[in-house]
Amino acid sequence: MFDDLSDLSDSPASYLAVFALVALDAVFPVAPSETVLVTGGILIEGGDLMAPLFVLVAAGGAVLGDSILFGVGSRAGPGLQAKLFSSEKARERMRGAERLVHERTWLLIVSDFVPGGRTAAMFAAGALGLPAPRFYGFIVPGALLWAVFYTLLGIAGGSLFEEGWGAFAASIGVALAIGISAEAIYRFRRRSPRSP
Repeated sequence: MFDDLSDLSDSPASYLAVFALVALDAVFPVAPSETVLVTGGILIEGGDLMAPLFVLVAAGGAVLGDSILFGVGSRAGPGLQAKLFSSEKARERMRGAERLVHERTWLLIVSDFVPGGRTAAMFAAGALGLPAPRFYGFIVPGALLWAVFYTLLGIAGGSLFEEGWGAFAASIGVALAIGISAEAIYRFRRRSPRSP
Protein backbone atom coordinates (compact mmCIF):
# COMPACT_ATOMS: atom_id res chain seq x y z
CA MET A 1 0.00 0.00 0.00
CA PHE A 2 2.80 2.39 0.94
CA ASP A 3 5.77 0.88 -0.89
CA ASP A 4 7.77 4.08 -0.55
CA LEU A 5 7.87 5.19 3.09
CA SER A 6 8.05 8.80 1.97
CA ASP A 7 4.39 8.51 0.87
CA LEU A 8 3.41 9.18 4.49
CA SER A 9 4.52 12.43 6.06
CA ASP A 10 3.33 14.59 8.92
CA SER A 11 0.47 16.32 7.11
CA PRO A 12 -3.32 16.32 7.57
CA ALA A 13 -3.69 14.39 4.30
CA SER A 14 -1.49 11.57 5.65
CA TYR A 15 -3.56 11.18 8.80
CA LEU A 16 -6.79 11.36 6.79
CA ALA A 17 -5.48 8.64 4.46
CA VAL A 18 -4.63 6.41 7.42
CA PHE A 19 -8.10 6.98 8.92
CA ALA A 20 -9.83 6.14 5.63
CA LEU A 21 -7.69 3.07 4.86
CA VAL A 22 -8.18 1.58 8.31
CA ALA A 23 -11.96 2.16 8.19
CA LEU A 24 -12.16 0.67 4.69
CA ASP A 25 -10.06 -2.34 5.68
CA ALA A 26 -12.48 -3.18 8.48
CA VAL A 27 -15.37 -3.35 6.00
CA PHE A 28 -13.47 -4.76 2.99
CA PRO A 29 -10.37 -6.57 4.27
CA VAL A 30 -8.47 -6.54 0.98
CA ALA A 31 -5.21 -4.95 2.10
CA PRO A 32 -4.22 -5.31 5.75
CA SER A 33 -4.31 -2.03 7.62
CA GLU A 34 -1.72 -3.53 9.95
CA THR A 35 0.81 -2.80 7.20
CA VAL A 36 -0.16 0.87 7.31
CA LEU A 37 0.29 0.94 11.09
CA VAL A 38 3.68 -0.78 10.98
CA THR A 39 4.77 1.64 8.24
CA GLY A 40 3.50 4.51 10.38
CA GLY A 41 5.52 3.20 13.31
CA ILE A 42 8.65 3.18 11.17
CA LEU A 43 7.95 6.78 10.16
CA ILE A 44 7.28 7.79 13.77
CA GLU A 45 10.69 6.38 14.66
CA GLY A 46 12.18 8.54 11.89
CA GLY A 47 10.38 11.65 13.16
CA ASP A 48 7.98 11.93 10.20
CA LEU A 49 4.71 11.37 12.12
CA MET A 50 3.41 12.13 15.63
CA ALA A 51 2.77 8.91 17.57
CA PRO A 52 -0.24 9.96 19.71
CA LEU A 53 -2.08 11.51 16.77
CA PHE A 54 -1.28 8.57 14.52
CA VAL A 55 -2.58 6.03 17.06
CA LEU A 56 -5.77 8.04 17.69
CA VAL A 57 -6.44 8.41 13.95
CA ALA A 58 -5.87 4.70 13.31
CA ALA A 59 -8.07 3.69 16.26
CA GLY A 60 -10.75 6.13 15.09
CA GLY A 61 -10.70 4.58 11.63
CA ALA A 62 -11.05 1.12 13.16
CA VAL A 63 -14.01 2.25 15.28
CA LEU A 64 -15.70 3.78 12.23
CA GLY A 65 -15.23 0.60 10.18
CA ASP A 66 -16.46 -1.55 13.08
CA SER A 67 -19.49 0.73 13.50
CA ILE A 68 -20.41 0.36 9.83
CA LEU A 69 -20.25 -3.43 10.09
CA PHE A 70 -22.23 -3.39 13.33
CA GLY A 71 -24.88 -1.19 11.71
CA VAL A 72 -25.14 -3.41 8.63
CA GLY A 73 -25.44 -6.46 10.88
CA SER A 74 -28.10 -4.74 12.99
CA ARG A 75 -30.15 -3.97 9.90
CA ALA A 76 -29.81 -7.47 8.46
CA GLY A 77 -32.90 -8.42 10.43
CA PRO A 78 -34.59 -11.76 10.97
CA GLY A 79 -35.42 -12.19 7.25
CA LEU A 80 -31.78 -12.34 6.19
CA GLN A 81 -30.91 -14.47 9.21
CA ALA A 82 -33.66 -16.93 8.27
CA LYS A 83 -32.20 -17.20 4.75
CA LEU A 84 -28.63 -17.57 5.98
CA PHE A 85 -29.55 -20.04 8.71
CA SER A 86 -32.35 -22.10 7.19
CA SER A 87 -31.43 -25.55 8.57
CA GLU A 88 -31.86 -26.57 12.20
CA LYS A 89 -28.11 -27.19 12.50
CA ALA A 90 -27.36 -23.69 11.20
CA ARG A 91 -29.90 -22.16 13.60
CA GLU A 92 -28.29 -24.04 16.49
CA ARG A 93 -24.91 -22.62 15.48
CA MET A 94 -26.49 -19.16 15.36
CA ARG A 95 -27.87 -19.59 18.88
CA GLY A 96 -24.43 -20.73 20.04
CA ALA A 97 -22.83 -17.69 18.42
CA GLU A 98 -25.39 -15.43 20.09
CA ARG A 99 -24.57 -16.87 23.52
CA LEU A 100 -20.87 -16.51 22.79
CA VAL A 101 -21.23 -12.85 21.77
CA HIS A 102 -23.27 -12.00 24.86
CA GLU A 103 -21.20 -13.99 27.38
CA ARG A 104 -17.75 -13.40 25.92
CA THR A 105 -17.98 -9.98 24.34
CA TRP A 106 -14.24 -9.61 24.88
CA LEU A 107 -13.86 -11.71 21.70
CA LEU A 108 -14.50 -8.46 19.83
CA ILE A 109 -11.09 -7.27 21.08
CA VAL A 110 -9.39 -10.52 20.05
CA SER A 111 -10.96 -10.32 16.57
CA ASP A 112 -8.95 -7.14 15.87
CA PHE A 113 -5.77 -9.23 15.89
CA VAL A 114 -7.04 -12.01 13.61
CA PRO A 115 -6.91 -11.26 9.86
CA GLY A 116 -10.51 -10.96 8.64
CA GLY A 117 -11.79 -11.64 12.15
CA ARG A 118 -12.94 -8.09 12.74
CA THR A 119 -15.25 -8.12 9.71
CA ALA A 120 -17.11 -11.25 10.78
CA ALA A 121 -17.21 -10.42 14.50
CA MET A 122 -18.54 -6.87 14.14
CA PHE A 123 -21.22 -7.92 11.65
CA ALA A 124 -22.25 -10.80 13.93
CA ALA A 125 -22.42 -8.51 16.98
CA GLY A 126 -24.89 -6.30 15.12
CA ALA A 127 -26.90 -9.19 13.67
CA LEU A 128 -27.17 -10.82 17.08
CA GLY A 129 -28.49 -7.64 18.69
CA LEU A 130 -25.60 -6.82 21.02
CA PRO A 131 -26.54 -3.55 22.76
CA ALA A 132 -24.59 -0.60 21.34
CA PRO A 133 -23.15 0.58 24.71
CA ARG A 134 -21.75 -2.91 25.34
CA PHE A 135 -20.41 -3.08 21.77
CA TYR A 136 -18.60 0.25 22.05
CA GLY A 137 -17.40 -0.60 25.55
CA PHE A 138 -15.29 -3.33 23.97
CA ILE A 139 -14.42 -2.06 20.49
CA VAL A 140 -13.06 1.34 21.55
CA PRO A 141 -10.42 -0.06 23.92
CA GLY A 142 -9.84 -2.90 21.44
CA ALA A 143 -9.17 -0.46 18.61
CA LEU A 144 -6.77 1.54 20.79
CA LEU A 145 -4.93 -1.61 21.88
CA TRP A 146 -4.71 -2.78 18.25
CA ALA A 147 -3.44 0.60 17.01
CA VAL A 148 -0.86 0.88 19.80
CA PHE A 149 0.38 -2.68 19.25
CA TYR A 150 0.98 -2.37 15.51
CA THR A 151 2.41 1.13 15.77
CA LEU A 152 4.85 -0.04 18.44
CA LEU A 153 5.69 -3.01 16.25
CA GLY A 154 6.75 -0.55 13.55
CA ILE A 155 8.67 1.62 16.00
CA ALA A 156 10.45 -1.38 17.50
CA GLY A 157 11.57 -2.86 14.21
CA GLY A 158 8.92 -2.88 11.55
CA SER A 159 11.52 -3.60 8.90
CA LEU A 160 11.82 -7.08 10.39
CA PHE A 161 8.13 -7.68 9.66
CA GLU A 162 7.77 -6.11 6.19
CA GLU A 163 7.93 -9.52 4.51
CA GLY A 164 7.03 -12.95 5.80
CA TRP A 165 5.07 -14.23 8.74
CA GLY A 166 6.61 -12.21 11.58
CA ALA A 167 3.79 -9.69 12.02
CA PHE A 168 1.15 -12.39 11.48
CA ALA A 169 2.72 -14.59 14.18
CA ALA A 170 2.99 -11.64 16.58
CA SER A 171 -0.65 -10.74 15.93
CA ILE A 172 -1.87 -14.28 16.57
CA GLY A 173 0.28 -14.41 19.70
CA VAL A 174 -1.34 -11.24 21.05
CA ALA A 175 -4.81 -12.56 20.16
CA LEU A 176 -4.11 -15.79 22.04
CA ALA A 177 -2.70 -13.94 25.07
CA ILE A 178 -5.74 -11.63 25.26
CA GLY A 179 -8.14 -14.52 24.71
CA ILE A 180 -6.59 -16.78 27.34
CA SER A 181 -6.43 -13.96 29.89
CA ALA A 182 -10.00 -12.85 29.26
CA GLU A 183 -11.33 -16.42 29.37
CA ALA A 184 -9.54 -17.03 32.68
CA ILE A 185 -11.08 -13.86 34.14
CA TYR A 186 -14.50 -14.82 32.77
CA ARG A 187 -14.34 -18.31 34.34
CA PHE A 188 -13.02 -16.95 37.63
CA ARG A 189 -15.83 -14.40 37.88
CA ARG A 190 -18.41 -17.04 37.02
CA ARG A 191 -17.18 -19.38 39.76
CA SER A 192 -16.73 -16.78 42.49
CA PRO A 193 -19.77 -16.40 44.77
CA ARG A 194 -21.78 -13.30 44.04
CA SER A 195 -22.19 -10.80 46.82
CA PRO A 196 -25.81 -10.28 47.97
